[in-house]
Amino acid sequence: MAWLYLFIASSFEILWAIGLKYSRNLFEWSFTIFFIVGSFLFLFLAAKKMKPSYAYVFFVVLGTLGTFLFDTYIIENPVNFISVIAIVMIIIGVIKLKQIGD
Repeated sequence: MAWLYLFIASSFEILWAIGLKYSRNLFEWSFTIFFIVGSFLFLFLAAKKMKPSYAYVFFVVLGTLGTFLFDTYIIENPVNFISVIAIVMIIIGVIKLKQIGD
């Protein structure tokens, strides 16, 4: 159940990150605020069922990766070599953190 909460939290994080850029009026900002609150609520629920440090790291990585992929494939922003290397390093870091913790 912790992983489900973490997936929902990360999905909400992606949505509010997108909302920060595209919200233009109070109605649109209300959705962004909803997703901000929801992301931290589900992160809190995930952290109660697993190590909080792992929950937060995976939350950030999934949110970062999801936002990057959204920006790249949906918004079609150009990708540069440095951003790809940075994302790969983040993913490798999380995998290593998980290996050390087990």
